[in-house]
Amino acid sequence: LNIGCPSDRVQSGSFGACLMNQPGVVADCVRAIADRTGFPASVKTRIGIDGQDHYEFLRDFVGQVAAAGCSMFIVHARKAWLKGLSPKENREIPPLHYERVHWLKDKFPHLEFILNGGVTCLRTGLAHLSAAHGTPLDGIMVGRAAYDTPYILAQVDALYFDAADAP
Repeated sequence: LNIGCPSDRVQSGSFGACLMNQPGVVADCVRAIADRTGFPASVKTRIGIDGQDHYEFLRDFVGQVAAAGCSMFIVHARKAWLKGLSPKENREIPPLHYERVHWLKDKFPHLEFILNGGVTCLRTGLAHLSAAHGTPLDGIMVGRAAYDTPYILAQVDALYFDAADAP
């Protein structure tokens, strides 16, 4: 369930990042997905929206959604501004706060946390899977970097799986 998009069009349909203000609705969606498919839902989210970007807000959101059965969160490590920034600007202007994703892993060690946002170097991403930035995360998501420079993915086996024959 992707609730990270801050676009006006998405907000007008009452979905996307604005759903961070409605954790009960997100929890209901997670339950419905699991009930209808037989598979658990994952949630891709931001660290906050507008003025709601403090740790307690994020912790409470994750806690409520996890209680509904979500065990994997893909967290874009910047907040979303619902008014005043375009979706492109929302990917660049709000600062990244990777430490908040690590804080979530500290608080909820039984859940999976995948880091998203601003990972343009696989070696940097690898550091988030070790103790270099705090509690190791469960994964990273390389989105735009893979889109902009697809050959970056040729390094994955060598860096993450120690495959000697990878480029």
